[in-house]
Amino acid sequence: MNNLTLSYPPMPAGADKSIIKPSKAFQKHVYLSIGAILLFIICYLLLFLGAIGIAIVFGYLGVFVIQLRATFITLALGVALILSGLMLVYFVIKFIFKRTHIDRSDLVEITQTDEPALFDFIYKVTAEAGAPKPKRIYLSAEVNAAVFYNSSFWSMFLPVKKNLKIGLGLVNAINISEFKAVMAHEFGHFSQKSMKVGSYIYNFNKVVYDMLYDTDDYSKMLNSFSRVHSVFRAAAVVNLRIIQGMQYVLRKVYVVINKANLALSRQMEFHADSVAAYVSCSNHIITSLKRIEIAQACYDSLINYSRVNLAENKRSDNLYPQHLEFIKQFCSHQKINLDEISLPIITEGWTAPDNSEITIKDQWSSHPTTEDREAHANEINLPVAPLNLSAWALFKDAAAVQVQITDHLYAIVNTDPKTEVISFEAFKEDFYTQISTNSYNPVFNNYFDNRNITEFDIDEAVRELPPASASFDTLLSVENSNLPKVESRIQNDLAFLAQISLNTSIKTFDFRGEKYSVDSIYDVETILKADLVKTQKQIQELDKNIFTFFYTNADLARQQILVNKYQELFKFQKEAAADYDLYNEIMKAISPIYNQMTSDRIIDTLGVVYKQERQVKARIKEIIDTPTGLSYYNATQIAIIEAYLAAQHIYYTNPGYDNNAINKFNEALSTYITGISNRNFEIKKDLLNFQAELF
Repeated sequence: MNNLTLSYPPMPAGADKSIIKPSKAFQKHVYLSIGAILLFIICYLLLFLGAIGIAIVFGYLGVFVIQLRATFITLALGVALILSGLMLVYFVIKFIFKRTHIDRSDLVEITQTDEPALFDFIYKVTAEAGAPKPKRIYLSAEVNAAVFYNSSFWSMFLPVKKNLKIGLGLVNAINISEFKAVMAHEFGHFSQKSMKVGSYIYNFNKVVYDMLYDTDDYSKMLNSFSRVHSVFRAAAVVNLRIIQGMQYVLRKVYVVINKANLALSRQMEFHADSVAAYVSCSNHIITSLKRIEIAQACYDSLINYSRVNLAENKRSDNLYPQHLEFIKQFCSHQKINLDEISLPIITEGWTAPDNSEITIKDQWSSHPTTEDREAHANEINLPVAPLNLSAWALFKDAAAVQVQITDHLYAIVNTDPKTEVISFEAFKEDFYTQISTNSYNPVFNNYFDNRNITEFDIDEAVRELPPASASFDTLLSVENSNLPKVESRIQNDLAFLAQISLNTSIKTFDFRGEKYSVDSIYDVETILKADLVKTQKQIQELDKNIFTFFYTNADLARQQILVNKYQELFKFQKEAAADYDLYNEIMKAISPIYNQMTSDRIIDTLGVVYKQERQVKARIKEIIDTPTGLSYYNATQIAIIEAYLAAQHIYYTNPGYDNNAINKFNEALSTYITGISNRNFEIKKDLLNFQAELF
C-alpha cells in the first residue's frame, strides 16, 4: 500500500461528535462502579485495620509470653504469634507487589521500519479516535485484535503505555474498511477519560480475586511455617481461620464488584463501537462482526485439521491461504456469496439458520452479544461504502509475514524440523478429497446432512405421483434446504427453555426480539412445539417430493433401481436405529463403574453389562458374518472386533478392575458403532449420487 492517502477509508460525512459521548447507560454503570469501588475501599480498610490490630495483639502476646518465662516452648510460641500477625498483614497487602505479566510467546513484534504503511494507518486511526498511539505492535496467528498492557496495582495511578496485538486470522477475513473499524474499536477503549473508572474497578476486582483465589504462594508459606513446630502449626491454624473469615466478607464484596465490572465492561464495548462508527462507520462494524464469526469457526477447523496432519508428521507452509480456503468452503456450504477479494458477502440480517432464537442477558458476560452490538450499530446508522481492498494491502510483503507467523506457530508447539512441509496445492487436493469422501453430493445443498431420510410409503408415493412436480431448484431452495437446521434449532431452544425453568437466577429472556418473563415459558414452548411439528411435516413432505421428482424424471429401468435403493436405505436405517439403541444401553449400563462404588454394587452393575453384552456380541457377529456388513470395516477394525468376540472378559475381580479388558470393551464397541455409522452414510451417499446422476 504505497499511497495511504488514496487508500485510507474515510470517516463518515457529517458524523456528529456527540456519538462518542458516554451514553446514559454507560454513565449509570460508571456511577454504580464508583459505588462498588467505594464499597471495596471501605471493606478493605476495615480488613486492613483489623489485620493491623490483630498483628499488634499477636505481637504484644508474643512478647508477653517470651518475657513470662524463658523456655523453648514460650520462645517458639511468642515467635509464632508475632510471625503469624505479620503474615496476616502481608496477606492483605500482597497484591501491591504483584505484577501481571502477559505471555508473549505467541507474539512477534514488528516495527515501523518493517511495516511502514500499517503503522501509518494505525497512527491515523488513533488520531481520529482521540487515543494514544500504541507503545508496541505485535502480530499473532489467531482471529483477534486487542490492546493490552502489563497491569499492576500501581497502573491505576501511573501512566501505562498500551500495546496492540493484531491477529493475522483477523487480517485474512476482513477488508481494509472493516480493519479500520476493528482498530478504532480497540483504541476507543482508551479515548475517553471516563474509561479510567473501568481500569480502577478492573484492578480492584483483581485485588479481591487475588485475596480469594490466588493464594497458592501464601498457602505454601503457611504450610512451611506450620512444619517448624507444633506450636507454629497451632498458630498457622489460627491464622487460617482468621483469613477464612476475611475471605467470607470478600466473597460478598466480590460478587458486587464483579457484577459492576462486567456490566461496565459491556457498556465499554458499546462505547468502543460508537467510537468505531464515528471513525469508520456503523455498517463496517456489523459486517466485520459477522465475518470474524465465520473466520473464527474456520480457523478452529483449520487448527484441528493441522493437528491431525501434525500427528502424521506433516505441516503447512502457510496457514493463511488454507484459512481462506476453509472460509470459501464454509460459504459454499452455507450458500453465502463471495466478493471479488474472496470474502463472504454479508447481507442485511444474515444469521446462521441454526442460531438460537432465545437469548438471556448474561450478567456474568464481559461482552454484549453480537446481536446487541449489531442493533447498537444500526441505531447509530452511519453507513459508508467500503473500500473493497484486502487488509493485507497494508503489509509490505503479506506472504512473507504469513509464512513467518506460520513458522512461529509451529515452533511454539515444538514441531520437528524434519516434518514434511505441505504446499497449498497439496493441501487443497487433500482438503477437497476429504470433503468429497465424507460429505454428500453438493447438488443437494446439505439438506440430507446429519440425519436420516424420513421414511414414507414408496408404493403409495408412486401411485399418487403429481401431474407435474416442482423444479429441483424450487424443491431445494435455500429456505427448504435449511429446514433440518431449523428443526435442530427449535429442539435446542426447547431444551434451553427447560434449563431456564430450572435456573432461579434467570427472571427474563428474549425470544424473537421480544422480552418474556420466566412465567411465560409455557407460552413460548407452545409456539416452538407448534413450529417443530410444522417443520417436521415440511421435511417429511419434502423428502417424499424429492423422491417423486427423481422417479418422474427417470426411465422405467432406473425407476426400479431408485425404488430398490430407497427400500434398502429404509431397511438399514431401521437396523441402525436398533444398533444405536443397543450401543447406548450397554454404554449406559457400564458407565457407573467410572464412579466410586462398593464391591457389591460393582458386581451388580457388571452383571447387567454381561447380560447385555451377550446380545451385543450376537449382533456384532451377525453383522460381520455377512459380506455387506463386513465391507464397512477395515482390516484393523475387523481384528479388534474378532478379538473381542473370541474373548470372555472379566472386568472386575475383587479388589480391582481389569483396565485392559475395559479398554478392549470400549475399543470394540466404538469400532462396532463406527461401522454402523459408515454403512448408513455410504448407503445414503450411493442413493444421493444415483439421484444426482438422474438429475
